[in-house]
Amino acid sequence: MRKERFFWLIICWSTILLSTIACRNTSRSENERNEPHVSAPKARVLNVQAFHAVGNGKADDTKAIQTTINAAQNGDTILIPPGIYRVKTLVLKSAIHIRGVGLLRQSLAQDTQRYTRVIQNSSTPLFFGRNIEQVSLSFFAETRNEALYISNSKHIKINFTKIQGDRKKLYSFPGMLFYACDSIQISHSSISNYGAPRQSASSYQAGTGIRFLSCQQIQINDNEIIHNGENGIFMHGSGRATIHHNRISDNGMSAIQIGFGKTKREQHFIISNNFLARNAADAIDINNRITPTPFPIYCTIRHNNSLENGFVQGQSTVDGSGLATLVNVSEVRLFKNQSRKSNRPALYLEKCGKILAEKNVSDNKVEIVHSFDTILLQQNKFDALTLLAHTQGKRLQLTDNTCRTLLFPNGVAIDSLLLISNTLENASLNINMQGSLTLYKNTIHSEAPNGALLLTNIQGAQIKENSIKSTAGYAVTVNRSAQGIILEDNEIQSVEACVFDGGSENLTLLNNELRSLAGGRLQRTFISQHPNSLRLKGNTHRGGSSDNSIRLEGTGTAFISDETIKSGYPDYGKVTVKEF
Repeated sequence: MRKERFFWLIICWSTILLSTIACRNTSRSENERNEPHVSAPKARVLNVQAFHAVGNGKADDTKAIQTTINAAQNGDTILIPPGIYRVKTLVLKSAIHIRGVGLLRQSLAQDTQRYTRVIQNSSTPLFFGRNIEQVSLSFFAETRNEALYISNSKHIKINFTKIQGDRKKLYSFPGMLFYACDSIQISHSSISNYGAPRQSASSYQAGTGIRFLSCQQIQINDNEIIHNGENGIFMHGSGRATIHHNRISDNGMSAIQIGFGKTKREQHFIISNNFLARNAADAIDINNRITPTPFPIYCTIRHNNSLENGFVQGQSTVDGSGLATLVNVSEVRLFKNQSRKSNRPALYLEKCGKILAEKNVSDNKVEIVHSFDTILLQQNKFDALTLLAHTQGKRLQLTDNTCRTLLFPNGVAIDSLLLISNTLENASLNINMQGSLTLYKNTIHSEAPNGALLLTNIQGAQIKENSIKSTAGYAVTVNRSAQGIILEDNEIQSVEACVFDGGSENLTLLNNELRSLAGGRLQRTFISQHPNSLRLKGNTHRGGSSDNSIRLEGTGTAFISDETIKSGYPDYGKVTVKEF
């Protein structure tokens, strides 16, 4: 990559010099012909050495380079040839281009300023621009403060630039700072060392690669943003941004963080094809603490690759999502992202609206907190799905996912929970919630003593055409507090009992294949304690040859017909049995 940049710079510099010669020859020919018409002025190339810049690394070249900038007219290019140029602060103007082959090294007589939440920009950046437009920059620099601070400006392009900050500063200003700007393009550039490495897993210090405040129309493509003290990219009150094909790694906070102000500009983001690795916090952190309800941000997060986020010197931080942390936002789609070895949940969703996660792969879990509107998880591979206690939501649907287990603690309220065609590799589903449940065509395997599926307090569940297997406990347990549960056309296997009923009202089993596996205490297919209007019809039972296939205990009422018992025998005890 360095060779490619070197050759590009040589070609660029040669092209500029040839253009200068051609312009001079053309101008000479026109003067010789002394044509009467007046031609438009041609863009020039102004070499800073022609304005007495030395570039020896010792002389102060600030005045010479600033004089060059001041002399430039619309469309002119300022050339910084090879050398080391000591400078303080350079003020930009509109409609000029700066092309640097040499190194700009910022040298300040006093360097006592430091970043705070109140003072977010220095008074001495390397390049400063206000109310400018149509400016393009390409340069190399080592800076004490910001390499760029541009405000109230538009149409700014930075490409093939390499800037380095002060790796010893604990409270560093950002590498690039934009405030109230429109149409910013940053490409093929390197931003590094703005701020010291993070010292502790429990605290952090300032130093961001690129910082946007109240900006829009942003493109950040093909850059390397590494080893900065805080975030790689930080946006606040900004929107309409594309962040594509960047390497953002080894920063002291999140690779990409989007914060919210009161402007409601924080919409329309595309974050794609980035490599986000070894950042001390999240790969992507989008955190809205401003609006009372989830704010629609119309964001697509796709094809990103994330690795080992959420650690400082091997110690875990409180952050570290591999795919994204999303707080109080809506209208977000995550598509074909990958995450490995990150610290915290791959996808953390808190108080979110509409979220779609599709074809993502992670070795960590999805965690849902507080509340949500609609969350759709489709064709993902992840470790687990966890809802924290007392989470409330409208619709949660999982389709064609592969994961280890799903965890639903007490007090969860979901209007509609749908699990369709998922593979749960070692699940122990404890579903204790308000709302309706649909399990359709899932493959659920459990090695846990408490079995594959436990239903508690739920008011209505359709469990149909699933394959459920437990090698250590009951496959399905339905507690007395669960009501309106229907199991239909399932294949259920267990070493204890395929289904254990604690007296659930109107529990219904239709056309299920129930098979007892060898190796457990019991070899039964169905157990019910105090049946409460139990209904069994058309099920096939393969119990142990010397044990009850169907066992009804205590008292109660059961409606049974058309049961097929391949092995074992029924024992209805004192329960009243009627035809279904």
